[in-house]
Amino acid sequence: MPGRSASPACGALIADEIGLETGVYGVYRLRSLYQPVFRISSGRLIPEGLEASVLPLVDFRPVKPEVLFSSADSVAEGELQSLCNLMHIGNHLHTGQESLSLHLPFGPALLRGPKALDHLALAFARLAETALSPRSLVFCVSGTGPDDQGISSRFLETIRSAGVRIAVDGFGGQPDVLETVDRVQPDIVNVDGSWFRRVAKTTSAVRLMRQMAENLQRAGIRVSIKGLEDPVHLLAAMSVGADLVQGTLLARPKEAGSVTDLRPLNAARVLRDPRKVVVSLRQGWR
Repeated sequence: MPGRSASPACGALIADEIGLETGVYGVYRLRSLYQPVFRISSGRLIPEGLEASVLPLVDFRPVKPEVLFSSADSVAEGELQSLCNLMHIGNHLHTGQESLSLHLPFGPALLRGPKALDHLALAFARLAETALSPRSLVFCVSGTGPDDQGISSRFLETIRSAGVRIAVDGFGGQPDVLETVDRVQPDIVNVDGSWFRRVAKTTSAVRLMRQMAENLQRAGIRVSIKGLEDPVHLLAAMSVGADLVQGTLLARPKEAGSVTDLRPLNAARVLRDPRKVVVSLRQGWR
């Protein structure tokens, strides 16, 4: 039976007959999108996780997430981000890929201020409702620097004790990311896609990136490269020794509730003819 589930005060989550949730925030209707994250292993790309993002709609037409979040003031932005994450956790059961880890965005609005632990408590309560293990979660944090204490030691201790993994976003594309990596000691570093696509054009830059990746891996940190759009980007990612890769070259974001046929990919086939691999996964709302 359709109904509402617990959500932050700024909005609500409405569940349909099968339990698929839609967020309501003012004039916006919010849906969950999931993009596969692949692990590179012996020339194969093995599905390992799903990165969640929000698809906002106004009058049934999609708008950019930036438009949605710019409509919220600094106080409400954290509530809105929390609402989206609660929706992503609930809808993960409808992806058909429940065994894959769930990568959730945890931006500055969720990390800073007195409500940071409240947002975390809501997320853990949602996990309990859905029977999703905290060990299957990856919190992707961003927007911090060497003098920013937005990620409190108590926050880190709480999520680590629960088994939640941490990824630091924006490597190469944001200042002071290395300082954040040193302070947070994440499990994964996410390399900025637009930055890496420029790196992939130059052999010397790829060689330097390989050295940086090796330094991170020696510290026990996995390297994930996002935003792969062309076979040359995948080739460069494999050349630098990336552990994880993601991008429209491999799979596009897909709405929760759509049928998924997610299988390992042969990297050589993607490099040879990606058109035979990539399938548009947004046809449901175009």
